[in-house]
Amino acid sequence: MGYQNRQPPEGINYEPQGWQRDFILLVLGFAAGLALLTWLVILVLGWSARWIPFSWEQSLSASLNEQREPTERTGYLQTLADDLARAGGLNPELSLVVHHQAQDTVNAFATLGGHIIVLDGLLEKVESEQGLAFVLAHEIAHIHYRHPLQNAARQAGLGLISALVFGRSDLNWIAGSGGQLAMLDYSRDMEREADAWALQALYNHYGHVAGADSLFRWLAEQQQAGALPEWLSTHPDTGARLERLEQLSTALGYPTDGPLTTIPSVTR
Repeated sequence: MGYQNRQPPEGINYEPQGWQRDFILLVLGFAAGLALLTWLVILVLGWSARWIPFSWEQSLSASLNEQREPTERTGYLQTLADDLARAGGLNPELSLVVHHQAQDTVNAFATLGGHIIVLDGLLEKVESEQGLAFVLAHEIAHIHYRHPLQNAARQAGLGLISALVFGRSDLNWIAGSGGQLAMLDYSRDMEREADAWALQALYNHYGHVAGADSLFRWLAEQQQAGALPEWLSTHPDTGARLERLEQLSTALGYPTDGPLTTIPSVTR
């Protein structure tokens, strides 16, 4: 049989549907794989954060200690927070450091290392020590559950994936982005978890939970007036939150009536 120089089959290098289809499938596959990888990294890092030593958190947030002002107001807030921590059963190894900042915003938040920042706007709005104590206990609960560290670990995971995908190798930036998210909003599940812990701490400390909902009732009024603070948009609905506090108090047998304590003048 001799050599035959046959012509290749017709259309052997021709894709009738064009290259666009394969390109789109490739992009979608990459995006789906990246989303799955991101979800797994965030899930694992958030879950494992609870085993990270608290001393690591304290090291990351050591600069906050230098910003703390030892005033009468700080002393009062620190004493109240420590009392609530004991009442709620906070692990003694998770020490608290309470700050206050001269800002009109009605807010308080917890961050890495057991630091709780109370803004003066909150102190101006709460009508009793119990109203303030519930907010403080809520932030202590975030520390109890290591929520700031979980947020930081998840954000660091996002930073790491971003570095792998986009080629950024700045580890300081990755660590810094984690620290920033630790100060941002918590998930609604975290908020509900913190509310339940705070209510128990308040009951153990005062023997009742009267006044715990005073700030939320003020927030509900703001919501009806269309003036709800932006930071509250990621929190559970205020009405649902009030209803849940009432349900928890009833289910756990916490008295909702009791004497309210006047906030000392050092907070004004």
